[in-house]
Amino acid sequence: MKTLGCTLAACLFSLAPYSSATANPVTAKDLAGKKICWSNGNVSTFGAGGKYSSPIVGEGTWTMTSVGVQLRTTGFVGILDIDKQPDGTFKSILEKSNGSYCR
Repeated sequence: MKTLGCTLAACLFSLAPYSSATANPVTAKDLAGKKICWSNGNVSTFGAGGKYSSPIVGEGTWTMTSVGVQLRTTGFVGILDIDKQPDGTFKSILEKSNGSYCR
């Protein structure tokens, strides 16, 4: 039989800083009416009324789903995964880059 190597309380305490510092899925409030500038050069514009635009995938719409941001544009239909990092920046595997609100 293998042991954990720490008491239950010690193990839970050691995980506490990790869980509070992890990324969270983006919310509609994080996106509505905002632009995200990605490190790959793309700029995602999330209109407050559900309109979306990007120089890479074109014009269309965005909506939040339980699995991510649903995009329907002239060049892409699918789920855009965006995680909000603890420092307020964003990360997307689909975009293959990091992003932040455009200035």
